[in-house]
Amino acid sequence: MKTIVDDINKINQFKEDLKGVFTLSDLKVLLPSDKTKTLYRRLKALEKEKILNRIIRKIYVTKNYDLKTLSYKINNISYISLETVLAENLIIGTIPSNEIKAIKLGKKREYEIEYGRIIHLSISKHLYFGFNKIEGINIATKEKAFLDTLYYYIKGIKYYFDIYSDIDVEKLDIKLIQDYLKRYKNPKYIKFVRRYINEHTISRKYK
Repeated sequence: MKTIVDDINKINQFKEDLKGVFTLSDLKVLLPSDKTKTLYRRLKALEKEKILNRIIRKIYVTKNYDLKTLSYKINNISYISLETVLAENLIIGTIPSNEIKAIKLGKKREYEIEYGRIIHLSISKHLYFGFNKIEGINIATKEKAFLDTLYYYIKGIKYYFDIYSDIDVEKLDIKLIQDYLKRYKNPKYIKFVRRYINEHTISRKYK
């Protein structure tokens, strides 16, 4: 008969590989049970011992879970973007480590969770591009993250940094940005981005 100690050991054995994020499907494999009720009883016991914490339906985390992995498991067609990607590429300074912004098709969603916050912003289908799968997670290129940042800025999103002074444009591929920009349809946004690039590249030349 399986005991709570066995279940704790099994979770601890795999939490590093899964970056502290377990789907219900993962747990069904790791903690096989003859009956669904038995599995949920074991999961409740793990929650009571604070080994697992249920975030939303069918997703659990351990302590020190990876926020990006959790974001992806919540919605696996979302991609990490905006200041998270800009900061990781040293294009802006540091940002709060306990918040992730990602982009997806469909309605905006926000998840306030222990030790973190995940925001899934909505985007039109024709703008759902510019990301690569890195270690199993969809991550925007730094150029798409830049465009996403400006895109949501004109839609009213507030950031922890100043978009006019804190973005190091020198680290971006302007040609790629211009290529990406061809997919946008909003004339106001296109004009805004082009003006932004012109002002910042001109000022850079005369530093």
